[in-house]
Amino acid sequence: MLGEILETGRGSTTTAVLDDVLRRSQDWFARRRLTLRYDEDVSGWAGHMRTADRSEGTNPTFDPEHSPVSAANSYWLDVRDRDGRTVACIAVRVIHTADFARHISSMRLWYDPVPAELEGRLDLVLPPETPVISGAVAHYGGHWVHPDWRRNGLPGVLLPLAKILTAELFGSDWDTGIVLLDSARKRSLLAAYGFARTEICYSGFFPPRNRDETFFLVYSTREETLRALPAAISGLREEAQAGGVRRPAG
Repeated sequence: MLGEILETGRGSTTTAVLDDVLRRSQDWFARRRLTLRYDEDVSGWAGHMRTADRSEGTNPTFDPEHSPVSAANSYWLDVRDRDGRTVACIAVRVIHTADFARHISSMRLWYDPVPAELEGRLDLVLPPETPVISGAVAHYGGHWVHPDWRRNGLPGVLLPLAKILTAELFGSDWDTGIVLLDSARKRSLLAAYGFARTEICYSGFFPPRNRDETFFLVYSTREETLRALPAAISGLREEAQAGGVRRPAG
């Protein structure tokens, strides 16, 4: 399915890099007897996340019940084991905006339209040197890995693949994500995500979760994403040469 989608939607600037990432990623999954599916219907992601083991439920950013997601601006990657069970996933949405920070502060990142009970603005604490993130802004989230498959390096494979796919299919100008404090403290996890910068974004009461939260904005320009991809490809190549495959815990 990925091949068909890419043939109809790919651009011309990243084709060689995309082919390399896609081939090596598919090899990585095959060595673990996993398959990768590209699905433009994110309602499937939402349905999975509502019942997934050790999941806090859906992120409304990618949930059709709360946000304007469709095949025109969203998709999810679904990793399945040999029995057809989803063991990892990530969701992607492209938002066209003149100022992504305003999209966050208005809470339209999570709810669009914003419910009356959540109306208001978040007072962001982004550093003054943070650039204006605008244009076609790719936002990544809804990441989940089955407990048995954690610590297997899945984030370091899914994120680079999703970024290059989004650049090809949607012409994204920026790659972004929101990382909660507990995850931001895990340097290895942040490194696996592969964004160029991490900035504190908000700290205080967060209406969508009805509790206090501190979260960070991670982001890269399209050019920074492309410059980082060879390192990700190199990591996949080195692992294949070493022959190391960690089996699931369960």
